[in-house]
Amino acid sequence: MADIFHEVEEDLRRDQAAALWKKYGNYVIGGALVLVLAVAGQWGWKEYSTRRQLQASADFLSAAATADAAQRDAALSKLASEGGTYGVLSRFRLAESAAQAGDKARARDILGEISKNAGADKPLRDLATIEAALLELEIGKPQNAADMVKDLTKEGEPYRLSAMEVTGLAQLAGGDKAKAKSTFEELKKAADTEAPNAGFGQRADQMINRLAD
Repeated sequence: MADIFHEVEEDLRRDQAAALWKKYGNYVIGGALVLVLAVAGQWGWKEYSTRRQLQASADFLSAAATADAAQRDAALSKLASEGGTYGVLSRFRLAESAAQAGDKARARDILGEISKNAGADKPLRDLATIEAALLELEIGKPQNAADMVKDLTKEGEPYRLSAMEVTGLAQLAGGDKAKAKSTFEELKKAADTEAPNAGFGQRADQMINRLAD
């Protein structure tokens, strides 16, 4: 994910600086030097940021590949505390680890932290919301799951289909088969028209047929 940066060209040569000095005096040269320092500072910061991103990427891959669960989670926790994109990805990996260990509540809480992290990109926050809602369903809290994804069911939302599917499952788990059937019918239509997706459409069909009995 490293950014691509343009190297700063050294346009101010000594003879040009001398000419400016003779013609315009100290103030103009001073202004030019300030500009050069500002550009150099910006380049230096970008270079530093790039190196940090590369290092964070390497650290994340190394931590995620650690076989020992305790060591892996410790390394990921350290990265998570440092923030940034790889900090968010580390939290996703920690949530996955917690879920695999059977601690769904902890996994849900970690994902919930991501979903409320204003510093994280919206797609990552929304994905965390969907995953947390699915865990709420598994834990047995369907209403919480439906409430979590409510805003993501609106038209234009990238995870609209996933949010609708969670909503239908939550309604079914809550005992409202009529609402669940209506939601899955809406999901089937959306999957066929708004964003053709065979997976969502097929699952919606299966649920509609199941609820028709």
